Amino acid sequence: MQRPSAIRLPQWLRTKPKHLRRKCLWAGGIALSLAFSSYYLLPFAFPIPEKIASGPGDSVLLLDHNGKELAHWVRPDYYRHRTIDLDLVPEDLIQATLAAEDKRFYQHGGMDFRATARAIRDSIDQKRFVSGASTITQQTVKICSQRASRTIPTKIRECLTARHVEMTHGKGEILSAYFNHLDYGNRSQGPLQAARHYFGKPLSQLSLAECALLAGLPQAPSRLNPRRNPEAAVKRRNWILDRMRIVYKLPEDRIERAKAEPLQLQQRGPTNRAPHLAGLLRRNSKRQDLHTTLSAELQRDLTAIARQQIQVLRDKHIQHAAIVVLHNQTGNVLAHVGTPNFHLSNAGQIDATRIARSPGSALKPFTYLLAFEQAGMTPATIIPDIPTSFADVRGEKSFVNYNRLYRGPVTIHHALASSLNIPAVRALNAAGGPAPMIKQLQQFGVTSLKEDPRHYGLGLTLGSGEITLMELTNAYACLARMGKHIPMRFFSSSQSQPLSIASKPSYWMLANTLSNNAARTAAFGPNSQLRLPFPCAVKTGTSTDFRDNWCLGFTADFTVGVWVGNLDNTPMRGISGVTGAGPIFHATMLRLHNNHPPAWFDQPSGMIRCHIHTSTGKQFPEANEHTIEMLLPADTLPLMSQRGDFDTHGKVILDQRYSAWLTSEGDRARYTLSSDLNPPAFHHHPLRILSPSREAKYLLDPDLPGNGKKLALRTDFPGRAIWSSPTLEISTKNGESTAILTPGVHLIHLRDHSGRQTSRSIEVEEL
Repeated sequence: MQRPSAIRLPQWLRTKPKHLRRKCLWAGGIALSLAFSSYYLLPFAFPIPEKIASGPGDSVLLLDHNGKELAHWVRPDYYRHRTIDLDLVPEDLIQATLAAEDKRFYQHGGMDFRATARAIRDSIDQKRFVSGASTITQQTVKICSQRASRTIPTKIRECLTARHVEMTHGKGEILSAYFNHLDYGNRSQGPLQAARHYFGKPLSQLSLAECALLAGLPQAPSRLNPRRNPEAAVKRRNWILDRMRIVYKLPEDRIERAKAEPLQLQQRGPTNRAPHLAGLLRRNSKRQDLHTTLSAELQRDLTAIARQQIQVLRDKHIQHAAIVVLHNQTGNVLAHVGTPNFHLSNAGQIDATRIARSPGSALKPFTYLLAFEQAGMTPATIIPDIPTSFADVRGEKSFVNYNRLYRGPVTIHHALASSLNIPAVRALNAAGGPAPMIKQLQQFGVTSLKEDPRHYGLGLTLGSGEITLMELTNAYACLARMGKHIPMRFFSSSQSQPLSIASKPSYWMLANTLSNNAARTAAFGPNSQLRLPFPCAVKTGTSTDFRDNWCLGFTADFTVGVWVGNLDNTPMRGISGVTGAGPIFHATMLRLHNNHPPAWFDQPSGMIRCHIHTSTGKQFPEANEHTIEMLLPADTLPLMSQRGDFDTHGKVILDQRYSAWLTSEGDRARYTLSSDLNPPAFHHHPLRILSPSREAKYLLDPDLPGNGKKLALRTDFPGRAIWSSPTLEISTKNGESTAILTPGVHLIHLRDHSGRQTSRSIEVEEL
């Protein structure tokens, strides 16, 4: 058997003395051992940065109900980033990045010795460091480590740490960590965020040229910023494309097409579609994505609608608007526009939906709902629209309509549709005053009205209290739900079940009146912004001095609330709810029903169709020019009209309450006064003292004419009631009664011809 030949030493070593040969062999072995240890064992002495395994923190997204982006918040370091798996990074971007940074990434073990040798050679030639020869693994270590000075020890530590990473992580893990940590400039970290920022598209839709452009940015994000220095960015892109052609043998024609592709960056615009909501939620965010009930497309469109309307009405001194859209069955907030111009300096950052403002007439529907539910009224009920005064803790107060005209006897149907003030005040008084109305609104989720009911008085129905758009919109949604309150929701929940809504007579009659365009034509015209091509209940409101402008309404599915005005509380110029907030409401409702068939409420059972005379509120057997067709509950049908309701000439006979109105501005061709000073109809109205005020204290001042001793006595029944007092002198002249005051506590009595009476106590002091 042939023995294996012995290892032959080099000639120069065989000629040396034996002990020298032994030393050389030992030195070589030690060198090999050191090299082996340095390459395979020493790296384990250098810990891997934790960030490589954990990855950079994601910035939080605010998402709509379909997962579309509403807002993207920056991290504490002001970067935006979204983690992405390597499988989702386009092959073109991977090849472009490797061609630019580390073409032998898949061949080396963390250190590229050929590149290192080239870097050393170039540095000697240039007498300075011109290339670091860092591999992608080394760059990943550097990015994930604390910043350190650029020295040789630092470079050695990065190389050994990179070896450690290579021995414990796969190439895919390393490349994924590298991509997710890359700074692409403009505070965008990672390719997913970079694609969104620069091109406004997902990674999967990037072209070869766009991938090459992104691959070139991490080398010098500031110097190569395509927004500031597009020439440098394109030059770097084209260099990378040439490298890809060499390294990956890409077709020449594809490279040339990519080079010829123009640089098309996404225009910078609002990155936050719900800025006010985002600002509110961010303070409570737990650094995780938030899925809301909003619709990104609807939010975008309504912001544009509000912005356009403000521009149209700029000469009317309107600076701000707000919109809230609710889904009735779930309470989901579908759109929330605090103000349409968030970045403007004139209070654009204030969320107008949460500021309590005077709602004007927008609370009248709740007044009539109370009258239907608690006072037995219906849309057919007649209410006098005549000059009216009421007394409260602040004294006597007179109310007027918007146009300072009066219509005499009107049905609630027409009074609500035309937004008449005096019938609303009278209806609230008949239904119990402001206290039950506030209680009703609280049941609908309104918390803004915190004062004692006496503070608001009967003017509550006209806007004497302040309420937020958020609360008022949800209160209207409660009307659409036939009285069912659901708290509004900004966050999606799989446990929520749509609410089944069954029509109730009072709510249905209210919605039917608010949706009747013919009923409001006398006040707003036949083709106002309140008219829609489908049934929609709608009500406007304008506060005193034109400081607030509202339009709210609903269909069976959606409720919309709109406010227009100025957050600095300066008045608008001659704008009503129809011309200010109305156009925004109109456009919003049309937008909501673009792809959603409009729905209306089912008619409640037990409703009877009848013809109601618009001046008497009574039924007529058949329709005529003075009647209107109504659907009313069978148990509240008005009486049939009688001969005694009209005189021999067919005029409607009115009681004496209408005498002043009929004399001054009433239609005498249609109405006449009853000769009965105390008709039975009066017994349904309480005998009320308007002056003196309840719990009032009067001071006799010598600086006033007559020392302020004369106190005018007023009632709802002037000329038909008798005043008296056991301690005060009362004189009557031309139907007006006056008490002559003296110091002390006095009781004043009022009695009518039917024997009804009421009293009021006053206190008089002398200065």
